[in-house]
Amino acid sequence: MQILVRLRVFPIKYFLGRSKLKGGETMSKLIDEHGKLFGLINPVDLFVLILVLALGIRLLSQYRPAPLELRKRPVAMGLLAQDLPPYVAQSIAVGQDLFQDGTNAYLGKVIRKTVQPAEILVQKDGQLLLVKAPRNVDLRLELRRQSGRVVTGPAHTGIYLGKLAVRVGNRLNCHTLYTRLRLEVESVRVNLR
Repeated sequence: MQILVRLRVFPIKYFLGRSKLKGGETMSKLIDEHGKLFGLINPVDLFVLILVLALGIRLLSQYRPAPLELRKRPVAMGLLAQDLPPYVAQSIAVGQDLFQDGTNAYLGKVIRKTVQPAEILVQKDGQLLLVKAPRNVDLRLELRRQSGRVVTGPAHTGIYLGKLAVRVGNRLNCHTLYTRLRLEVESVRVNLR
């Protein structure tokens, strides 16, 4: 009701220019001499701007990134610990569980263990020679885990054991019930069946 009363008091001609109202007040122009709304922007430009913003918001709201694919598969890993004292290698046994220190992620069960004399570089007469170490050994472990997560997607593709992403070349601080050692991931195999 008040809107209708105001329209009667302020006819349309007052919106298009500066005019005196009752009591000597002046009203600002909605559209000035240059065709700008409130003296700031052309109404056509304002309409185009609102249209572009609305289309942009609609496009962004319809965007859906490709979903991550998550599959649980058996994972086998080959790990290498170099230049260990023999007592550390002897404390690891087939059937033990191996865990990563930082996240305490379960890496798997030791299914194969190979111990070889450690190979070290020695300099003799200005040449580097690869020789077998007299005391230390290299330890190779093969682990198997039944439920590794294989994730494929735009950003997080990989093999995860818990929250730990496993990749060849990773160096892991690990432990069993009896032993703590530093291992390097030599191989990762996933059973895709």
